[in-house]
Amino acid sequence: MDGRWKVTVAGGLVLSGLMGCSGTPKMPELPTPPPPPSHSANSVYVPEPPDDGGKKDGPLATSTLIVFANMWVEAVANDPNKPAADRERLLAQAQKTYHEVLQREPKNVEALLGLGHMYQVSGEFAKLNEVEQKARAMHANNAKVWAWLAVRHAQAKDFDAAAEYYHQAARLDPENRMYRINLGFTLARGERYEEGYAWLSRCMKESEARYNLAMMMLHNGHPEQAKKQLGLALQTDPNFKAASDQIAALSGPSEAPRRLHPDIQTVGHEEPADAGPARRSVGGDE
Repeated sequence: MDGRWKVTVAGGLVLSGLMGCSGTPKMPELPTPPPPPSHSANSVYVPEPPDDGGKKDGPLATSTLIVFANMWVEAVANDPNKPAADRERLLAQAQKTYHEVLQREPKNVEALLGLGHMYQVSGEFAKLNEVEQKARAMHANNAKVWAWLAVRHAQAKDFDAAAEYYHQAARLDPENRMYRINLGFTLARGERYEEGYAWLSRCMKESEARYNLAMMMLHNGHPEQAKKQLGLALQTDPNFKAASDQIAALSGPSEAPRRLHPDIQTVGHEEPADAGPARRSVGGDE
């Protein structure tokens, strides 16, 4: 949860599913899945929990409710073409579900952070600030909460606050390498380059740390400083092709910096569209 600028370093998520079997030889007919709504050609179809058709043993688990609420919020966040009625319906469902979970489990951190993200998507920033204050007060020793706060502030381009929150997350969970990497990138994004390099160099090879620092310098509009860091990266690793290619690009006739690898992301959160193409860091394996 920690989009969002993203340090898209190597790694992935594992999604588990459930299987069942039946002792009867005759297979039941599969129900016909409902068709997606036809109100908009560009809208994303979001499945909802089926209507109760049989006996229930009890209410849905809070973890299941949070999964559905998160899915509804992401459906709105990821679909700018979604009709206003569908947008409001999904956000209202999500809000109601998060509150239901928090009524049952007032300290459920996943529901609290999900509610905060929902307020960010809906543009209710006063309520988002209330959630942030509550999260800090109730979960002061939870590293995930501080990392979530860091992402929120980095998205608002408050890089000093974001760096402070990532530092707190790294202090509470010193074994989490991604907190330290994101702290280094966030410091560099705020043009605190020496501090950023110090953290990046703790998590990866020197050549990779200098290359990633150079990419952030380019992102910030400092090509000469970037060239210096790329040169230092090549001194450490003469076979570092990404660094040599970038130096060649910066040393061309126009001397204008260009984004060499459009898929490289240098910081762990998404920025607004005016921030330019995203880029992936080197050496930040999850």
